[in-house]
Formats: sequence, structure tokens, C-alpha cells
Amino acid sequence: MADRIAPTRKTPTEILDDLIHGHNEALYGGAEKGKKYLLTIVERHNSIPNAVKFFLYDLLSEDAFQSGDLETCRSAVERASEYLPVAQAEMLQSFRTYCPSIRHFERGIALAIDEGEFEKAQELCDGAIAIGLGKAYSAKRASIERMM
Repeated sequence: MADRIAPTRKTPTEILDDLIHGHNEALYGGAEKGKKYLLTIVERHNSIPNAVKFFLYDLLSEDAFQSGDLETCRSAVERASEYLPVAQAEMLQSFRTYCPSIRHFERGIALAIDEGEFEKAQELCDGAIAIGLGKAYSAKRASIERMM
């Protein structure tokens, strides 16, 4: 009887690297292609680590916004916010590297303001400030307060 070949198990960091590489390649076709790539990953892969899901949904929020799919963007913003603490806890180094390019706060704030949900926009500003994205989001929060 032949020995079974054990499946290759990737670390969350390797999965994230693959995700970002694949997404970057898909973006050559535009935001719609990037969005399609990420949605395919969500649909086909049940075993994505929760920490990696933060990065996936953050990227999806930007691609969906850029391609005009505001419903998918809204959903991706919520999911990214949900998985953010897990990414911080389990993939701290990757999170720190990625942090300057986080997209979901900006996209979520824009959508919330457009819908008149100023409290939700403020919560997103607070979330961004809490992870160290600071001055720009403090200024946005002050601006939102003046809108209310």
C-alpha cells in the first residue's frame, strides 16, 4: 500500500502573501478584476484564517468602492472591522507593515457620511485613531462633529 502524501499546510503569513500577490496581479485588469478575485477567494476557500480575512476584506472594500459596488463595499467595511482585532493579535508584524495602507476606514466613513450616518462615521474615525492612524482621522472626526 502506498503512503499517503500529507497536504501542504501554509502559515497565515504565507496565505496572506499569496492573497496579496494574487490580488496585485488581478488589479492589472482594474478594480473590478481585483474585486472578482477577492470574492472568488471568499466563495471557494472555507479555511482562510480569520486574521487573513481582515486583509482580504480591507482590500475588497477598496476594490468594491472603486468599481461602484457600494453594497459590497459596505459589507466589506463591516467584515474588515470585525476581523481587525484578530489580525492585530495573530499577525502583528504583517498588520504593522500593512497599517499605513488600510482602506476600509476611509471607505466606510465616506459611505456613512453620504448616508447621513454621522455616528457610524465617528466610530470608524475612533477605530482608526485607536490603531494609530491619528491626525488625519482626528481631523475627519472634528469635521464630522461640525456636520452634526
